Amino acid sequence: MNYFYENYFAPQNVAPDNKIFSPEHVLLSSLIALGIAFVMHWQIIRKDRGFSRRLVVVLAAVMLGLEIFRIGWHTYYYGLDLRNIRFDWCNQICLALPVIVLFNLKGAYPYVDILAIMGGLAVLIYPLWVFYDYGGIHVMAIQSMISHGLMVLIALTLPFSSDYRPEARYFYKPVIGLIIIAAVALVMSRLLGENYLLMRDAKGLPVIGDIPFPWYWLVVAPLFLGVIRLVTKGAERFSQHFLGDDEALVEAEEQVSC
Repeated sequence: MNYFYENYFAPQNVAPDNKIFSPEHVLLSSLIALGIAFVMHWQIIRKDRGFSRRLVVVLAAVMLGLEIFRIGWHTYYYGLDLRNIRFDWCNQICLALPVIVLFNLKGAYPYVDILAIMGGLAVLIYPLWVFYDYGGIHVMAIQSMISHGLMVLIALTLPFSSDYRPEARYFYKPVIGLIIIAAVALVMSRLLGENYLLMRDAKGLPVIGDIPFPWYWLVVAPLFLGVIRLVTKGAERFSQHFLGDDEALVEAEEQVSC
């Protein structure tokens, strides 16, 4: 038990290492990707809105629990500090998305779902800081990777759990969501002396890491807009292909209620 605690739970005394494309990264990302594929296949087969609604509520509760655990872990080992919350793109979504789902705030779905898919996939593919301080497999690295997987899974499940459908013509809504996230990141970066969402520099990132602040935003901002537009179109086609109209979902829901 002490070995497990020292190596997989307690803070690690290791040389910082991003471990991108390491066995740990490939293993965790592959398992999470398989999990997402399995759950989405399950929902596609069932086409039961009631089931998907219950599922997305459970997933949102797990996401919120994981984020509370992360904050609690840092508070326990490093003391009470507002920095423990973190105000990066994904951390903000991991706090906001569960609230939106649990309170069934469907009007907020298009402002956050595309951003959740983007942030989750980006980290599963290129987890720049996930393993940095933990030397590989560690409870906090696992927590982070699962949370990013849940970002993707919850966002893909939203159309199955309600009458909401992503629409490419409304791609400005996730742009508004990103502006809100960026504004929070900017304010908190200044207040706490942190670098949330590249609000002070882009060190550690390929290519743009060599461009000084704020000039790398001339590259990053158009890139974000283009990816948001692309992912929104992809999400629209995904929901149209697998859901079509609502008749099958409504019928399944009525059968459950009977």
